[in-house]
Amino acid sequence: MDTAGITGFDLMDPGVHADPYPTYRWLREHAPVYRVPGAPLWVLSRHADIEQALHDHRTFSSDLGMKVPLMSMVMKDPPDHTRLRQTVNRAFTPRNIQHLATRIEAVAEDLVSGLAGPCEFVQAFANPLPVTVICEMLGVPLKHRARMNRYARDALLASFAATGMGSAELRAEAEAGLARLMEILDEAIALHRASPKDNIISALVAEEARGVVDHGELRHLCALLLIAGHETTANLLANGAHILARDPDLSARLRADPALIAGFVEELARTRPPLQRLMRRTTRDVEIAGTTIPAESSVMLLPGSANRDDNAWDDPEGFRIERDNRRHLGFGTGIHVCPGASLTRLEARIAFAVLLKRTRTILPDPNRPPSPIVGYGAGSLGWNQLPLIVEPQ
Repeated sequence: MDTAGITGFDLMDPGVHADPYPTYRWLREHAPVYRVPGAPLWVLSRHADIEQALHDHRTFSSDLGMKVPLMSMVMKDPPDHTRLRQTVNRAFTPRNIQHLATRIEAVAEDLVSGLAGPCEFVQAFANPLPVTVICEMLGVPLKHRARMNRYARDALLASFAATGMGSAELRAEAEAGLARLMEILDEAIALHRASPKDNIISALVAEEARGVVDHGELRHLCALLLIAGHETTANLLANGAHILARDPDLSARLRADPALIAGFVEELARTRPPLQRLMRRTTRDVEIAGTTIPAESSVMLLPGSANRDDNAWDDPEGFRIERDNRRHLGFGTGIHVCPGASLTRLEARIAFAVLLKRTRTILPDPNRPPSPIVGYGAGSLGWNQLPLIVEPQ
């Protein structure tokens, strides 16, 4: 990996957004505790340091000292985080997740039937699959699916623009999308309050009635679950398709032995985790790798960098589906580990199994280059557009 010419970490550089890995390597080798010039912001890039921070919520607080309602659970510490997390966990039990397998497969089969010849994979498959699944889990009418996908991206941008990661113009534009998203969710909440169903919104409405969550928390938990329930999975699916299109031998190997797909998904989450940046606030002076980070500092954690740390992995840049990668941080760790990780894994395993079974070849479109996500949206790593040429079976 070429790191020539890299001398720091420029969060404003679109090239870093599109391909952050050379910069990550430079950080690990030259400045594992990096102070951003002119800002009270520190950046951690090594696996051991990030893992330590994620397991020490008392020192590395998720409460950034600002109000971002959409991220209410994400940006809270115990006991409030514990209360909200337990509410969400009841919706993502293994039983509730596993019974979705048949429906996920049906959605994947329906979507893959429309893939033939030149196609834009993100909008044709990667986005609609998880949006459909999470809308059905929540109890949001599917007629809103396309709009929900667009508004969810805006809402995600709004939440991170509120932390200072973006311009005032970006925040204003994104806030409009967030408002439209909340209108749809408010309508769904009202319907489920009047006529409860067996879904997440009805379960959360019941928690509100019991006094476990207030109405504001209910609304923003629904929005957070909608966004987290599809954005991460959509990016993971697009990243995986991008790899498969450029590695026909790997595609052929997975077609011949679908049992290897689970390993493919885990290695995908390690090497190209959709969530690339996490923010924390120090509650005390803390020493990391010989450097003291003062109390009340903002700290950016880079799990995508941690997952390619030479000290944590043998041949970290290699894509090896047989490796033991159980310690990867693609879904986080500690009390804030992604509650929907099991759902994302299940959706990805089924989606790739159906995709590989129902296609003969998946290749890049030589006439249309892919367009990466470039922006502040939670540090996402994925594709806005991924043109492919698909040959069905």
